[in-house]
Amino acid sequence: MFSLWVARLGKLGDAGCGVLVVAVLSLPLVLVTLASLPAVAVLPLLRGDGSKARRIVEQLTSWTEVLVSRGR
Repeated sequence: MFSLWVARLGKLGDAGCGVLVVAVLSLPLVLVTLASLPAVAVLPLLRGDGSKARRIVEQLTSWTEVLVSRGR
């Protein structure tokens, strides 16, 4: 079954590879984003922990940028 996917991917070329990368990596990115929402909402309210929330958002942003750049 895997060889069938590889054969189809070879026919699609770079565009197919980009679509496959985005399809595979989108679900984990969505799950991590949803899991971090409570932390991003609560950490700025605690004393001195706004920097942790900022780092979480920066990391999610960088992961999204990588995902978008690989999908092109």
